Amino acid sequence: MAMISFNPESCINCGICIDICPLNLISDNNYNNSTPFMPDEMDNVCMKCGNCEAFCPENAISPQFSTQYSQLSETTSPETEFEQLGLYMRRRRSIRNYRNEPVDQKKIEDLLDIVRYAPSGMNKQPVNWLIIHSPEKMQKIISLTIDWLREIAESTVDHPLKPVFPSIISAYESGDDPVCRGAPHLAIAYGEVDDPMIYTDCVVALSWFELAAPSFGMGSCWAGFVKVAASSYQPLIDELNLPPGHVLQHAMMFGCPEYEIHNIPGRNPPNINWS
Repeated sequence: MAMISFNPESCINCGICIDICPLNLISDNNYNNSTPFMPDEMDNVCMKCGNCEAFCPENAISPQFSTQYSQLSETTSPETEFEQLGLYMRRRRSIRNYRNEPVDQKKIEDLLDIVRYAPSGMNKQPVNWLIIHSPEKMQKIISLTIDWLREIAESTVDHPLKPVFPSIISAYESGDDPVCRGAPHLAIAYGEVDDPMIYTDCVVALSWFELAAPSFGMGSCWAGFVKVAASSYQPLIDELNLPPGHVLQHAMMFGCPEYEIHNIPGRNPPNINWS
């Protein structure tokens, strides 16, 4: 079955779909002024990116494979002024202070409905999510991460952060949470261990998660200790219980920020080389 269909009644033969296809799979039929088409032998090559559908000015292209669309209001404007977008992006902060309240699961699902549009290699959309939502599960993951820190601190293993491990362990033993900073939840992005692009795809998806979170009243921060511990510490790997053949690529703590952002700190100017 064809991957995409062209509506001959709507198509105006503008050629945009031919020009916009990343893999040049769509051909024209200008010799008889009929609609464009994708040869049957190209079905297995098509990466289902949706470019042809997205850029068609007449809505004449439809996917023939299973897909799910985001529900958008008809009044939603597709345009965003760069000043407004720039202000939003510059206000992004890594949040390390959280209110002690859970985030509604529906709100997290709505956030991930946006994040699923993050780019991925060949549009494979390989990122899977494990959302740690329960307080008990959070505490277990934090405790196991501290156990890993203790194991490394007491061993001869060389680690660049090893000098700070004792202070982190001490803070935890004093009742603080130096691992997830009191965040009520974790977003864990994982994928197939044999996928050469999965780490990059997961980091891109989590970057979208972090950037979109403030629009839902949430803040987030990269959970580096959890990521590193879950890469080698078997008790933590067992606790996460990911599907066989899948591994954690990175993790992000998140929740409702305790404090409000009032100012935008300065940054170094961009280091640009022109050639």
